[in-house]
Amino acid sequence: MKSVLLISLIATILTSSIALAQTTLNTNWEGAGFLLAINFVADDDAELNFTTAGDYIEGELNAVDSNDNPYNYQVDTVDSKIKASVENGWLKYSFLRTDSLESKYGDAGQQSYTFIEADSINFAWHSNSNYARLRNCNYGWQNDNQIQASGEFLIVHGLYKGDYGAEIYQAGNGETKITSMSEEYWGDSFKFGKGCGCYTNAKVETTGEGEFTLTAIAPNQITTDFGVTVSGGTLVVYAEYDNGFTFDNFALEGE
Repeated sequence: MKSVLLISLIATILTSSIALAQTTLNTNWEGAGFLLAINFVADDDAELNFTTAGDYIEGELNAVDSNDNPYNYQVDTVDSKIKASVENGWLKYSFLRTDSLESKYGDAGQQSYTFIEADSINFAWHSNSNYARLRNCNYGWQNDNQIQASGEFLIVHGLYKGDYGAEIYQAGNGETKITSMSEEYWGDSFKFGKGCGCYTNAKVETTGEGEFTLTAIAPNQITTDFGVTVSGGTLVVYAEYDNGFTFDNFALEGE
């Protein structure tokens, strides 16, 4: 039986207009034969969960609850940065925004989620939440190829709120590199593969064989950078490939 290493940090914060000292988790891991599970709970503002296991795993994670209470809105800024590698195993990342200034910015519940299982994995991600939105702004952390897998692989990567949002599903045998440099979700509106005030950088480069699906669901409208508009409903882009697959710009937005 593999041993389990659990790192759990719960930041309990007093309700106050005075900023408290930030709560920070910095951790590194390297080794084999154990499952790593990290749970970082920033009071009622956000929750980060990361789990990984494999023949060999290594990585680093930095999570910060700023305890800043900007504008006295009673919602702190929370930030997470991670880089992880796995050989013959899997990883799962979830960042959930759990609080919001609802009177101006709508309900919380926005989530960034990634699951990867493969012979070889490299993953780099940056999430940030505050009183208004959830953002995944990877510019300056890792601009390209945030999700990489090779060998036989399965990938699910999405940005969700309830029944709405966008998701990439890919399964195959070969090598794939997925770039989604920027993502954001505020209220009931989202951007996938774009946003954060940066240039758009959203692409897939794959060798080998497999299948790829891009799905987006929004109640009012979905607009894509590749020329498709859906007036509320579901957009699905599906491909089966035998000798490689390329998607130059999958960026889209919904509301």
